[in-house]
Amino acid sequence: MSSKLFHASLLSLSIGLVACGGGSSGGANDNDADLGGPVDPPASDRPEQCLEDPMNSGYCLVWADEFSGDGIDSANWSHEVNCWGGGNNEAQCYVDDAENAWVADDMLHIKAIRQDAVGPSRVDDDPAYDPNDTSGSGSYTSARLRTKGLADWKYGRFEMRAKLPQGQGSWPAFWMLPTEGVYGGWPLSGEIDIVEAVNLKVGGEDKVHGTLHYGGSWPGNKYSGESYQIPGGLNPADDFHTYAVEWEEGEVRWYVDGDHYATQTSEGWYTTADLENPLAPFDQSFHLILNLAVGGNWPANVNDTGIDESVFPQEFVIDYVRVYQCSEDFATGKGCGMTDGDFVLNPGIQPPAAPDGDGDELVIFDGEAKAPYSWFTWTASGDIGYATVDAGGDYGDVAEVTYNTNQGIGFFQSDATYDLSAYTYVEFDLRVTAEPADPGTASLTFRADCVYPCSSGDYPLDMPALNEWTHFQIPVMDLTNAGLNAASVNTPFIISPGWDNQLGAVLQLDNIRWVK
Repeated sequence: MSSKLFHASLLSLSIGLVACGGGSSGGANDNDADLGGPVDPPASDRPEQCLEDPMNSGYCLVWADEFSGDGIDSANWSHEVNCWGGGNNEAQCYVDDAENAWVADDMLHIKAIRQDAVGPSRVDDDPAYDPNDTSGSGSYTSARLRTKGLADWKYGRFEMRAKLPQGQGSWPAFWMLPTEGVYGGWPLSGEIDIVEAVNLKVGGEDKVHGTLHYGGSWPGNKYSGESYQIPGGLNPADDFHTYAVEWEEGEVRWYVDGDHYATQTSEGWYTTADLENPLAPFDQSFHLILNLAVGGNWPANVNDTGIDESVFPQEFVIDYVRVYQCSEDFATGKGCGMTDGDFVLNPGIQPPAAPDGDGDELVIFDGEAKAPYSWFTWTASGDIGYATVDAGGDYGDVAEVTYNTNQGIGFFQSDATYDLSAYTYVEFDLRVTAEPADPGTASLTFRADCVYPCSSGDYPLDMPALNEWTHFQIPVMDLTNAGLNAASVNTPFIISPGWDNQLGAVLQLDNIRWVK
């Protein structure tokens, strides 16, 4: 689909697109004025991608669901079914059930219900996904619909007219993900959030949000966006409003009821998978998603926090979803943009600087962490302390790492991956100032990663004698033979005492570098 502008199944729409019927509660052409109104060329002059004559703006309708049939159109939407939690600790299971998603009165209804459920613990696109898996669970049921595998687009105007749910823990969203993910997993290939809202009407909450996600793999993932309040004190949970983005080569714009409120450009986004491409990751085909989540890291930590069970069930009601593309230039989407000039230009985030590795060595730590590397930790429980301390003597400032866990790692990582294949050794100095609980079986493990799970695997090291500085030299060839892709390294240094025997250990580190 990524090379096509619209899916063949679009031609089987069960609606009168020429009439643009918008459902029983919306004016059929509420947004025509925003798009410049239809022009009237002969039908034979209409671009073949267009299902209607282009508007004066140049946008023309290429896909739509007016939800005027008896049920959800399987030629347009498929259900995701899982209890994965969305990667955000959400409380719902997404199900394919008529109680959670249905069409009635020319509207799509998505309903979140307080109801215990079980289902797959993995997201639908995971290679290990099993539809019969019941190891996942949730305390709510809801629905998540997408056009993946049915329709996707590179550039265009993506528009929804909807009434949003309310209450602490509610999280409706109309958004887009890449269909092929040509730059890798989330968020390397990007995410476009057309509109989201959390906890509407809680303490007067009335904002909607438009956001881009991009950057590197966790913890180097980035996002930037703007919020919007509908003029006149109107709340998105009280009535229907139109939400849209216009996406063209190098630019994304956000709209509510035709008001252009935010823009982001390629000068403020990037993917660490291809830092040389200024348009990436927003230069590939994306598909649409509609869902209503419950709880999760965002809504559960703002307003009144948590989930207010008493406000559920809640409904996300959608009048229509329409996709337009720019007939001025289908390839780039340029030439049809609309604005009154009164908007926020979000600067986004600049890509990370490449490490200084032009000489014979790449320094990662020498008294301080060297850009673009920063220190991170992961633990199954407990924590790992990190501080820069004066070790005295020839060393001066060193990194001191304290393991308050039995299962954890500390590591220096960059947002981006870098080609370190020209280097021959990893070298560093290490001193043990406190041993773990069982010194007799103590050991060390080193590792380097090329965006996990790509990794060198564990490289065992002997635990040095207490309070003695020891110099380590690890051949890069040993790491590549064990699985490291040295041409794409984001984590060049990972260290830990042996698993299940870490508690109480204190390591000091200095002069960490890759050398040629």
